[in-house]
Parts: sequence; structure tokens; C-alpha cells
Amino acid sequence: MKKTLAAVAVLGAFAGSALAADVQLYGIVDTGVRYLHSDMDKPNVDATDKFSMESGMASGSRWGIKGVEDLGNGLKVGFILEDGFSSDTGAEKDQMFDRESSLFIEGGFGKFAMGRIGSINGGVSSWAKHGVMSAFGTSWGSYAAQADAVFGGSGKWDNMIAYETPNFAGFKVFAQYGMGNQKTGTYEDDNTIEHEVTYGVENESSSDRYYAIGASYANGPLNLYFAVDSINYSSASVTDPEGDLSYSDTDDAWTVRLGGNYDFEVVKIFAGAAYFDEAKLSSFSGAATDFFGSSAAGNVKIKGWSLGVSGSIPVAGGSVLVGAGYMDAEGADSMKNGNYENADISRWIVSAGYDYPFSKRTDVYGVLTYNQDSIEKVTGQQDADPNVFGVMVGLRHRF
Repeated sequence: MKKTLAAVAVLGAFAGSALAADVQLYGIVDTGVRYLHSDMDKPNVDATDKFSMESGMASGSRWGIKGVEDLGNGLKVGFILEDGFSSDTGAEKDQMFDRESSLFIEGGFGKFAMGRIGSINGGVSSWAKHGVMSAFGTSWGSYAAQADAVFGGSGKWDNMIAYETPNFAGFKVFAQYGMGNQKTGTYEDDNTIEHEVTYGVENESSSDRYYAIGASYANGPLNLYFAVDSINYSSASVTDPEGDLSYSDTDDAWTVRLGGNYDFEVVKIFAGAAYFDEAKLSSFSGAATDFFGSSAAGNVKIKGWSLGVSGSIPVAGGSVLVGAGYMDAEGADSMKNGNYENADISRWIVSAGYDYPFSKRTDVYGVLTYNQDSIEKVTGQQDADPNVFGVMVGLRHRF
């Protein structure tokens, strides 16, 4: 109820503020059906087949309000408030304006923004960049040859500061610092009853923090992207039976990404590569995350590299999409003396699809994808090759 009232209040404010600034209501509604055949390759566990209606397979369903006020002398102030939702159920995703909640100022010095903002190495928010390395962008689900599944994603961050330089002959440089926020942990009391604890202080070691610097270059048919980012993991954890916090040194995650695309008109080629260390397996989603479970996969940290190549080919008024990705990783240094110390994890993804526009705002799509992961040398666990085959068909409308 509170979220509904907040939405009504925002829309009311939108009507009034439109008189003072250039304000726009926008969004995407994306709904379709999906078939998944999942085989986790576990002893005595059968493969599963699931047919379901899904939201946001090509683009996350969302609505938002954005506006810009021209202050004169080349100076502008603007905002973006964007909320994700499930179009198949109408349910809101996470908190209100979970995709982005930012205020920015821009001028001859560039652009400076503050708020809840997606990382440049992610697929959500106006600052997301690494989708330029795949014809599938950062969409089409966890098992497609899209950038997040091949190169990993860095998510959205509360209390972020972001900066973008002016355009210098096609070059732009980006920098981000996310101060983090409260975290949630669990513990079991003496009666083995699980309790949830909220902890962490913004911009202190008890909270995860994020750093990134990157650059892009655009010149006609050529688009290039390079970025280095790091997650400074929280040094606090809930380990005490009473729910108290303990502190220890942690190894920070970092990644390097390089890629882009070139439009030959008859085909647009995308390619990218990444090196990562201390990255959470869950940030790559896919079959391996399903195998361990998303919570457990968040505790598995890996280091390795990945490559992806894909293309978009104009055919019969639409676009044929094809792509493949490969990832090779092992247990990160922080996994020493644990079950994942010698782990080897690799991934293959191949995808093909077709996207046909009915208009500038409405399109229909279909995608076939296959994801096979290999998990070896995990202590106490049999080697496995979990795999997922998927078929997606949907309709997307932008407003």
C-alpha cells in the first residue's frame, strides 16, 4: 500500500513539475513464454522441463520518470527514477525505483551524478556500458550468450557517485564509486533457529563498496569499450551464534573488460574479453549458479577469463542474432583451504534468435539458447556438467 501511495504521489509531482522542466514518463512492457530443459547432472536427480510465462526476457519490464531543466550557460540538471516490475504478475521488483534513482548535473565539465546507479559493467541503469560487447546485450536471460552471462555483471549500487567526461573526438572516460549500504546476514541460535541480522555502515569496511574507471570510443560504425572495476568486500560477517559480527581481511574482487562492435551494414559484429579475480560465481548466473543455488554460488569466488563473439544480421526487415561465449575459471585465492580451493569451472554458451519490429516501439522476438557448464575438483562433490536448453518467444513494447 505504501509503495502504491508513493507511486501516486510521484505521478502527481510529475504533472506539476512538467511545467517547470522537460519531464518524460517512459517504460517497457516485455512479456513472453519460455521453455527450459535443465539437467544439473546430479546423482539421483532427474532433469526438469518447465514451460512458463515470463517478464522482461528481452528487456526488463520497467516504468520511469526522467527530466532535465536547462539552467542556461550550457548547464543542465536532471533526474532519473526507474522502477522494475514483472509484467506477467504486476508485482514490483525489490524496492521502488530499484533500477535507478539518480540526480545529475551536466555542462562543459561533463556529467556528475549521485544516487542508486548501475555499474558501468552491468546491464541496468543509464550508466551501463558493457552491453556493447554482445549482440544480445545484457538481456535474454541467464542462459543466453549475453554480456552478463559471459563476462559477469557488477549490479546496482546505493549511494553511488558517477562522473562522465565530455566527448573528446569520440572518446569518453567514466568513473564510479559506490559507498554501499546495509547488508543482511543470518545466524542460528542455540536452538538452531535461523535469524536475520542487518549490519553494515555506508562507506565503511562493514559494507561492500564499488570502484570503476572506464572509457569508450565511438566513431561511425565503430564502438569500443574498456573498463576496470573492483568490489571492496565487507570485512564484517555474522558468525557468532548470538548474531554478533566478526571482522577479517578480505580479498577484493576486480575485473578487466575490453570489447566493442563494428557495423559492416550486412552484419554487425560484437566481441569482448574479460579477466576477473575474486568474482562471485553468482555474478555470472547460468547453469553453474543453478547447480549450487544462488545463495551458495554467492560464496564461491573464482578467477579466470572469458571470451564472447556475436553478430546481428539484417534479414527480412528484422535482425538475426547469433552468439557464443566461453568462460574458464578456477577457485580464487580466498578459497584456499576450503572445498573450492582446486575447483575448475568452465562454461560454453551458444544462442541464436530473431527480432522483428512491427514499429519503432513494438517488436516480437524468439531465441534458442544452450548453456553447458563444467564443475570439477570440488572437494566432497562429484564432477558434473550441468546444462540448460531454452526457448523464448515474446512481445516487447516501449512507451
